[in-house]
Amino acid sequence: MVLSLPKILGLFALIWLVWMAFRFIEARQKNRADQPLDKNGDAAGAAKKDQNDASVDLQECTICGAWVSGETCDRENCPY
Repeated sequence: MVLSLPKILGLFALIWLVWMAFRFIEARQKNRADQPLDKNGDAAGAAKKDQNDASVDLQECTICGAWVSGETCDRENCPY
C-alpha cells in the first residue's frame, strides 16, 4: 500500500469531518442540558414562550363591581 498525497489529504479530511460531527453533537447535548425541564420532562422553552399569555387572577369588588387584580382602584369606598 502506497501512501500518496490525495490519500493523506482524504484521510485528514475524513478525520476533520468526524471531529466536527462530534463537536456539533456535544454542543447540542450541552444546550439541552442547560435548558430547564417542565413537569412533563420536556424542554421548558415552549413554556417560557407561553408565559407572555399568562392569566391574571381577578377579584370582583363587592362595592363597585369592577374586576381588579388586587391593585388600588381610584373609586371612592373601594377596598382595593
